[in-house]
Amino acid sequence: MSDNEIYDVAVIGYGPVGQTMAALLGSAGHTVAVFERWPSLYGRARAGHIDHEIMRIFQSIGIAERLEEDMFRANKYVFRNAEGETLMTFDWDRDGISGWPSDYIMYQPYIEDALDDKVRDLTSVNVFRGWEAASIERHTDHVQVEFRSVHFIGHHKVLGDDARTVRAKYLVGADGANSTVRAHIGSTQTDFGFRETWLVCDLEPLEPLDFGFDNGQICDPARPHCLFQLGKRHRRFEFALLPGESAEQMNDADVAWKLMAPYGVSERNAKLVRQAVYTFQSKLADRWRDGRIFLAGDAAHVMPPFMGQGMCSGVRDAKALAWRLSLALRGIGGAGLFDSYQTERAPHVAALIGMSIEAGRVSCTFDPDVAAARDEAFRRGDVPPPAPFPHLTGGLLGADSGTGVAGTLAPQGRIATAEFTGRFDDVFGASWVLLLAPGVAGHLDAQRTAALEHLGGKIVTLSAPGAGGEVVDVDGYYAAYFAEHGLAAILYRPDFYVFAATSDPGAIASLVDDLEAKLGALVPAEAVG
Repeated sequence: MSDNEIYDVAVIGYGPVGQTMAALLGSAGHTVAVFERWPSLYGRARAGHIDHEIMRIFQSIGIAERLEEDMFRANKYVFRNAEGETLMTFDWDRDGISGWPSDYIMYQPYIEDALDDKVRDLTSVNVFRGWEAASIERHTDHVQVEFRSVHFIGHHKVLGDDARTVRAKYLVGADGANSTVRAHIGSTQTDFGFRETWLVCDLEPLEPLDFGFDNGQICDPARPHCLFQLGKRHRRFEFALLPGESAEQMNDADVAWKLMAPYGVSERNAKLVRQAVYTFQSKLADRWRDGRIFLAGDAAHVMPPFMGQGMCSGVRDAKALAWRLSLALRGIGGAGLFDSYQTERAPHVAALIGMSIEAGRVSCTFDPDVAAARDEAFRRGDVPPPAPFPHLTGGLLGADSGTGVAGTLAPQGRIATAEFTGRFDDVFGASWVLLLAPGVAGHLDAQRTAALEHLGGKIVTLSAPGAGGEVVDVDGYYAAYFAEHGLAAILYRPDFYVFAATSDPGAIASLVDDLEAKLGALVPAEAVG
């Protein structure tokens, strides 16, 4: 496209969140321009964990199997005190409802490489590197951004003489914690008050390394630290900076080797591929949208790493916003379509920030007396277990009807059709899905069927093995889910969250009516035929 044409969406920032946004929108056929100041992919790990929901999103992009080749499936993540006692454990030894193992530990550059390959295969997406947003202008039907060329000498940015102007119907700021887009829309941030500085050391082992305790936090007041496998070919250590220590002195490689020496790690058996000092913060943007301009990822929120949910939350943002943008670009949806983006995502992220802070407080204690009291409280059982993982509590959700599943993640099990046996989404994709329990006969009239089809939605009736249906619930996974919750049907969204559900087979049509009421008219009457 030329600069005189209008893109559907412009994205500023090409980290995992911007990449995911571009891949989702481009796969839906929308024209996308992505601008990134850095000349190449970052190439070093920052995030180290994803969960089953994020793998399902990556599955919808078509890269999940590639990523799984290097990911390490972790069974648990343990917090121990200085004496080696277990204080608390995150149990990951299960499969998630999304059809993938509960949790993975991964090496972020491999994710960025896979996303980049996917984006560059999409002819409707253009990626521009070496450009920085200089000004943003809002118009009635589009956003105009002027970019300046930049290059870097080391980490020092140098502005170039070239400029270009780009217009897009919508603009997404996925440009990190120091977001230019956030500053432009005047969004302030709520600071949750957590601020700790840690040294991160990433290793490429030169021989097998086994520490007996490989994934968890060591809550030692002498120096809190953690270690974990970073995919199948890397490892990470993180060490809290003690009072009085500076980032400059901790960036010395000799300091890193000295800190890892008690674990038998040295230049003889490992290569130090990254050493960086980070200040972990906890902030949430107060406004995620201004008209046609949106925030996603670190531009909207940052959190401590103790729950491994920072990048995960940004990928969720991308998925939640991409399907809304796709509908709007097709002329579907009223004012509530975009209003619900922050209404849903901000409370979800705020809950994860709170959980991350609480987990961090267990570890980030330098006072031996405070640590001893903490350990005793855990021994007595006075510390409540971690809060349950949050789900959506508001926004674009239908009536709950007493089922309790609206706003939770929809299941993905294995199905069989005449041509295929495997995960559900590999047949039916990531779209609106009206899923009927095995044995439930649900029929929609022409108007409601047309409404779902206009959204790109599917109506899927499951059958038990041997019952002769077209879509077989081969493992009984769906039958167990519907029985557990007493459901006849669920209607779920392209980001896999349940919009609405019913236990009454006679009320299945009302799920579509509820959707139409929330979104606005879904399809003109003349389109029904």
